[in-house]
Amino acid sequence: MKKLILVISFLSFISLNVRSEDSSCVRALVGTKKMGFIDKDGDFVVREKYDDARSFKQGLAGVYIEGKWGFIDTKGHYAIKPQFEFVSDFKEGFAAVQIEDKWGFIDKTGAFVIQPKFDYARSFSEDLARVKVGKKWGYINKEGNYIIEPTFTSADDFSEGIARVKIGRKYGFIDKTGAYVVKPKYPGAGEFCGGLARVKVKKKSWGYIDTKGKMVISPRYGYTDDFVDGLARVRSGGLMGFIDKKCSFVVKPQFAEAYDFVNDISMIRSKGKWGFMNREGKVIIDPQYDWAWNFSDGYAAVSIKNKWGFIDINGKYLVEPKFDATNDFNEGLAAVEENGRWGFINTKGEYVVKPKFVRVSSFEKCI
Repeated sequence: MKKLILVISFLSFISLNVRSEDSSCVRALVGTKKMGFIDKDGDFVVREKYDDARSFKQGLAGVYIEGKWGFIDTKGHYAIKPQFEFVSDFKEGFAAVQIEDKWGFIDKTGAFVIQPKFDYARSFSEDLARVKVGKKWGYINKEGNYIIEPTFTSADDFSEGIARVKIGRKYGFIDKTGAYVVKPKYPGAGEFCGGLARVKVKKKSWGYIDTKGKMVISPRYGYTDDFVDGLARVRSGGLMGFIDKKCSFVVKPQFAEAYDFVNDISMIRSKGKWGFMNREGKVIIDPQYDWAWNFSDGYAAVSIKNKWGFIDINGKYLVEPKFDATNDFNEGLAAVEENGRWGFINTKGEYVVKPKFVRVSSFEKCI
């Protein structure tokens, strides 16, 4: 069984970031038929009573109960009573909410700062929010005024002052005035990251442009990914490697699969097995696992014969594969599943919270 993936829905859990005056406060979201929050000792901080919940953002979390969404604070008190059909997380002081089939924005008191009049709305990013009217997307400011009129088939958040937009089937890029940095002409494109964005010129032909639209890395790769910490994954000749911004291979294409580096370590797949390499491309743990996940808190979850365990950076087992599923270590604890129930182990491989929950998230600091 693969590691648990947490999806936002009425019957799923997501990880929790909680804000609190107590900087040592750590919480996890757990439950059976209902959702509640526990501390690292396994004690309930908020009893199981919600049908669904969202992550804590800027001190508040969206919760769903009796068919409506509201927001609670870190102690479980209602900051905004349930009244909405759906909500987004708070971001830049505002949350997008749906009421009577229209979307608007509220502040942390629950007061509407932008009245519900849009067919859909997304959170603010770089002081602008995407909104949909009919079938077209545009951008508003925090006063609710259109900065860019709804004209796009689809639109993304601004990143580094530039947003990817789509007209028909072609992608382009605009600045915050709505002027095109690159007119829609690409059948595929990523977002700007580190001053570069990947673009697809034709089938299996990807390259990178700069913020002026200049092609700085010619379209020569069958697949590309965004630059992360100065490196980007690319596929060439059917194999995966990594290039820098000068288009030089830091890791030559040699793996069937490779993931982005996390703490300078990347998961790799070769001959059907997963292992790990460092940033210089040296294999540090030979591919030998049926599946694996990146290192977190010094340990990586690995799977052999449908059972999961954890290894350290030297490939030594913290816990031999015996679990049905796992989450990554976070805040010194990892969620593990045995016989249909989830609990938490520490970095010694010992149970801190015995398996008793049907669904869980990872522990996160209350910040």
